Amino acid sequence: MRRAEIGTSVLFAGGLLLLGISGCGSDPAHMSGTGGAGGAIADRKVEIFSWWIAPGEAEALQALVDVNKVAYPHDRIFNQAAVSGDGARAELVTRFSAGNQVPDLFQQNAADLPAFAAANPNRLEDLTAFFAEKGLNNATTGVFPDLLKNVKVGTQILAMPVNVHRENALFYNKQIFTAKGITPPTSWADFLTACAALKTAGVTPIATGSQGWILRIMFNSIAMGSMGSAKFETFMTTTGSVAAQATDFKAAIDAFANVLNNYVQITDGFVADVGWTQAADLVHSGGAAMFFHGDWAKGYYVQLGWTPGVDFGVVGAPGAATTFWYGMDTFSLPVGALQKDGAMDFLTTIGSDKGQTEFNKLKGSSPVLQNITMANLDAEGRKTFDDLRTSTSRLAVVGKNAYDDAALAFAKSARDDAAKLAFYNVYLTSPPKM
Repeated sequence: MRRAEIGTSVLFAGGLLLLGISGCGSDPAHMSGTGGAGGAIADRKVEIFSWWIAPGEAEALQALVDVNKVAYPHDRIFNQAAVSGDGARAELVTRFSAGNQVPDLFQQNAADLPAFAAANPNRLEDLTAFFAEKGLNNATTGVFPDLLKNVKVGTQILAMPVNVHRENALFYNKQIFTAKGITPPTSWADFLTACAALKTAGVTPIATGSQGWILRIMFNSIAMGSMGSAKFETFMTTTGSVAAQATDFKAAIDAFANVLNNYVQITDGFVADVGWTQAADLVHSGGAAMFFHGDWAKGYYVQLGWTPGVDFGVVGAPGAATTFWYGMDTFSLPVGALQKDGAMDFLTTIGSDKGQTEFNKLKGSSPVLQNITMANLDAEGRKTFDDLRTSTSRLAVVGKNAYDDAALAFAKSARDDAAKLAFYNVYLTSPPKM
């Protein structure tokens, strides 16, 4: 698998995967990017800090780097990547401590930006002027305005969004659906009918992992589908809405229990630590027909050799397809970055039509620009982007560790009335909108 730059050398140090560039000279701090009078332009290393190293992610990042290399041939992207998101976050804390050199750019989720900015005041460059210069904040052609709000802290734009991931996506094996005469479900009733028909035909309807965050993604998709988009949005965005929507939310827990009890093959009582790729593999192999997950799974399926729209399909959560329940990945530029100019070059590439389409069609996510060239996306990518553009509600994911833990505990339980009440009480005591 290719990583963050062509011709990389790989070594492990302190739990981090360091992707260096062989034959590119010395320390990136000493690469100026310009030659002396009449001299050749020197290559410069731009250090980005990203955890995109998994199948689909690494290839998407490489595609972005390739676009950057054409536009800025003397910039070399050096990715110092942690083996996990948690590892990356821990390392960033160290990098931003006194006396340490910050990376030139670093990745984080948009949801984490306000807390990071608060913990590191005046440590991030304000990109507002850059956005205006590039037209990225244009209300009709730039970044979707409601997505742009997620990278602003106060009046400042502190990050460049790279992509938007839909977390209420349902993947399905098209061969199974065709063979069994199943139509991709659009309503909650359609979904239950499809599950019953698949089960009768001897096919496991739903694949899932056994980690709390994976189960939480499935639960949210089921909740919004069974409750309906409007009630789900009210529940997730209005202070005190947990108590006000108690009946609807408890019915959503019932719906989750129904799926777990009847349509998911549970062979170990969710004791084993089964990840999302293993659940995705089950759909790929034909062992199950559907999988609720974030649409980064699309990039994984592409790396497994599946063609979007031919081997697999993707729809929004049945019953809530008009809601785009999303998370965004971003890059921020620290104050004091050694290669600020090179970092700005890469941000320009990220915000370009070519950068957006080349990255997102491999990552499985959607571009953040309203006026991208649709023809550059694959069939499923065009459908998902159209869902983003026409959605009646774009709603940033609300996630808490307590919800992940509750989803896993409920899956492991007998899913009786006591377990349902315990699951509900987690949201009652830790409401989505504080």
